[in-house]
This record gives sequence, C-alpha cells and structure tokens, in this order.
Amino acid sequence: MPRSSGSEKKIRENICPRCGAASASGELCGSCRIQESPWFSCEKRVSCTFCPTCGSRKEGGIWTDSTAEREEIARELVRRSVRFIPGVVSPLLKITIKDMTVNRSLAEVMLEGILFAEPVHALCQVEILWQKEQCDRCNRISGSYYEGIVQVRASERRPYRHELGIVERIAREIEEGCYASGERLSFISDIEETRDGLDITVGSQHIGQEIATAIVQRLGGRFTTHPKLVGERAGKRLYRITYSVRLPHFGRGDVVVVNGRPGVVIHASGKEIRYREIPTGIDRSAREDRVERYIGSIQDAREYLITFKEGNTIGVLDPETGTPRECAIPRDTSVKPGQTVRILKDGKDLLVVGEQ
Repeated sequence: MPRSSGSEKKIRENICPRCGAASASGELCGSCRIQESPWFSCEKRVSCTFCPTCGSRKEGGIWTDSTAEREEIARELVRRSVRFIPGVVSPLLKITIKDMTVNRSLAEVMLEGILFAEPVHALCQVEILWQKEQCDRCNRISGSYYEGIVQVRASERRPYRHELGIVERIAREIEEGCYASGERLSFISDIEETRDGLDITVGSQHIGQEIATAIVQRLGGRFTTHPKLVGERAGKRLYRITYSVRLPHFGRGDVVVVNGRPGVVIHASGKEIRYREIPTGIDRSAREDRVERYIGSIQDAREYLITFKEGNTIGVLDPETGTPRECAIPRDTSVKPGQTVRILKDGKDLLVVGEQ
C-alpha cells in the first residue's frame, strides 16, 4: 500500500494543474504557459518617407540613398515591426503585401516558432503608409541652391574642345564618387559652356575643390579661389566660392617646336612644359616661353596605312590623295605593314604622333 500511494502522488505531481495535461515538473504545461503571456508583438502601422524624385528614404530625420524596390522596403519595415520574446526558437515570418492605394499597403503576416517545446503560430496585420517628401538634395537642386562655381579658362586661348570634354567627364566622375560615399549635398546643378570656357555650378565647396584639383592634375595649369560673403545662418558666415581654373597656354597633346624640333606636350604647368620629342621619343622639359611654334594637336591627327618599314623609316599612304610618303619613327616603335599610325602634317613634313 505505501508503494502504491507514492506512485499516485508522483502522477498527481506530474500533471498540469490547469488543464491536466502531462507536465514534467508538475507546473503549468507548455501550452498553458504560452497562454499566460503574449509571445510576440506586432505594430499596427508603420510608415516610409521617401523622395519622389530620387527615391532616397528618410529615417530618423536623416536622408539616405536607396535603390530598393517598394516591396523590398515594405518587407523590411514589416520585419522591424514584429518582435518575438526571448525563448522563441526558430522564429519565422511569412509576409504577403497588397497595395491598397498609391499611399497605403497592407501586410498579412504569419508568425511561426517553437516555445516551451510547443509549436506556436499566429496572424497579424501591418498597415504601411507611403509618405512623399522632397529630400534635402533635390530640394536644393530644384531651388537653384549652390555654394560655388568652377570656372575653367585657358591662358591666352579658349580651351580646346577635347579639353572641355575631359573637364566635364572629370566633374561627373567626382560627383558620382561623392554621391557613392554618402555626400548627398555634393552635387553639380549645372554645366554651361561659355564664350571663354566652361562654368560648373556645384552644391558644396568640397566638390568644387575636388573638381578644380582634379582638372589641374589632369590637364595642368593652376587654380585660385575667390570667396564671396552671401549671408549668415545661425551666426555662421556663408560664402560662395569661385574656383578659377586656368589651363596652360599649351595643353596636353599639343604639338610644338622647341629648339627647332617638334614634340608632343605631355604635361604643362603654365610656366614649364614636358614634351616627347618627335621622332626620337625622348622626353624633355623646357620653359613655356622657349616654344618657337605651335603646330597643332594630336586630336587633329589622321590615320595613315603603313606600306613598308625599313629601320626607323616607314612608308605610308596619304588618306586624302593616296600618295605614298615616307616618315621617321622612334627606334623602339613596333609597327609593321598593314597597321595604321596617327600622323599630323606640318607643312610638307609628316609627324607620327601615335600608333593604332
């Protein structure tokens, strides 16, 4: 009898006191413990503020660039709105999104997991509001806001057409780099070709400095800054800066004569040039005022077909007349008949300025 009484007592202790189901410790079973307290929370409404012009998003008062699609953003917002209590194992969300209007979507969310060794599941709904607001960048661009102008000119000449193309590419590449690194307000609002060169209107002083520096590094010359006070904001003086870029008189790719010999300019600072002598291919330097004559630009060179090669001499066909001609080439030039070379005419002389 005592043995039987102890067995009955153990059975009574190992059942759930609420529902009578088996319980390992005699306390509430897993199902009843789940009913005691909620195992998840789900916000009823979330919102997304986005710029209708560029698609960037505003979070915590800060605009950030975004390339995500609307549904991807919606799913992210819904996932943030659902929270599981500690102890839920293998939590899973199954989200279905339906657009109700242009500015409103509804997400049906199925939640699953394991809690107290029991499978759990539930349903909830999350309303998504889509709010349009012009971002800081687009607002400044549309309002013609700017902090500087990069003015590109050349000394004693107008910038060459190919130089203007290079300048614009440099400016756009720097703008893309600034945008990619998170500098949203470093933008170009306008690029205007003028009678004397190119004017680049910029949204920040940083991008203006970067563009001016890159142009000089690539094309030579120098630049100076000219700030102008335009007002105050919160006790801080506001300036607009003109970055005056002055390209050298002789630009990269110009073919000039120094000491009676032609050469291609490979760098110019405004006071000195570095050039590659034709046809020797030797790099030399000289003061700009030592230039005796300007021949042209390699941009004006034309392609000539090579008909033969003997030592440092090649035969070519004039593309205009078909007349056979001869000209000298650098000793280490590896060309052969059937190929073409770029040649610039200097009166009756032919100057090889590039290979194809």
